[in-house]
Amino acid sequence: MASLKAVIVPGKSLKNGKHKVRISVAHNGQTRYIITNIVLDSEKEFKNGVVVKRNDAAYLNTKLRGLIQRYQDLIDELPYVNGLSCPELIWQLQNGLNGSHRSLVSVAEEYIEKMGISEQSRIIYNNHFKRLFRHIDKNMLIDNITYGTVVSAENYLRGKRFAPGTITITISAFKAVINYAVKCGYVSYKISPFTGIKLPSAGIRNSWISVDEIRKIRDLDLKKSNLIYCRDLFMLSYYLGGINFADLKEQNFKENKGILRYCRKKVRNRTRSKAPIEFKIPEEALPIIERHTDKKGYLKLYSKTQLRYNMNKLAQITGIKNLIYYSARKSFSQHAFELGISTTVIDYILGHTQPKSKSCLYAYITVPSDMATAAIRKVLDNLKGSE
Repeated sequence: MASLKAVIVPGKSLKNGKHKVRISVAHNGQTRYIITNIVLDSEKEFKNGVVVKRNDAAYLNTKLRGLIQRYQDLIDELPYVNGLSCPELIWQLQNGLNGSHRSLVSVAEEYIEKMGISEQSRIIYNNHFKRLFRHIDKNMLIDNITYGTVVSAENYLRGKRFAPGTITITISAFKAVINYAVKCGYVSYKISPFTGIKLPSAGIRNSWISVDEIRKIRDLDLKKSNLIYCRDLFMLSYYLGGINFADLKEQNFKENKGILRYCRKKVRNRTRSKAPIEFKIPEEALPIIERHTDKKGYLKLYSKTQLRYNMNKLAQITGIKNLIYYSARKSFSQHAFELGISTTVIDYILGHTQPKSKSCLYAYITVPSDMATAAIRKVLDNLKGSE
């Protein structure tokens, strides 16, 4: 096994008499050195592997220990280290710090950190990776991931009887990390490990409800404040074109008075120059906003767990079995579609990006905010229809 330590080599001083600290790598009967950027004024400032007699000695020693630990971690990740000569190991270590030969877990952690993923989504991603790491060694080098690795992971998930949707999302998270590694230059595959992988369909959640059921929720005679508030949030989502809970939390209703203007949190980091969703806030939404906003203009929201609990209570009261908060978004889009509103306009209101398979016409047209306002008005007028 390779041995690492910090040294200076007296015979390799700089022209001005100073010395660069080096990392000595002893492996398979040979010793080679990796030069660091730490420069000492004389040999007296280095003793027994540590920097001494300098004001910044503690800082430089911390830096050296961190560098040695990073090299040691890379050595621990190399499954074939004993088969490498010392010069070959040096090459692996120097390129490893620049991103080559990374472990799956280190790239997954970097992906979550650097892609601007929300706290809630981080929890979900971490759950996906925990599921994968029960079968795939998390310290496996990404260079060694193959088609067989992916197929084996999928079969493992099937064998554990995970739902098709869970399998699809978990493998998709795996794919997202590998694609990130490829784009960063951490790895290059002659053939992508995901070539030919066909995942099971996640299916569509059957959570939309009828117009009559929306009216039933709106007109409930509730006494408990928590249920009234939950019903108001549900109806507000419906009135505002199916806005998601995460986006509703961010809205400042004192800004752009009477106008809702936002980019969906879910996709804002995935697309460049994404035009915001914009439409006039309908009159039905205004009393709810006025009742439940604080002095700064934000809704006084409780946690998703509380929302889920109270939505379950509303489902029991109304007898609507498939009622969840997401039903407001699903129902708005279904009702808009049934009213003959253009799918392009519905997509705009929901904040969907157009898939590449769509007609090239989508690259030329823009949905005006007035058109979105009119579409929402049509859906809400339909809600008044049989009153």
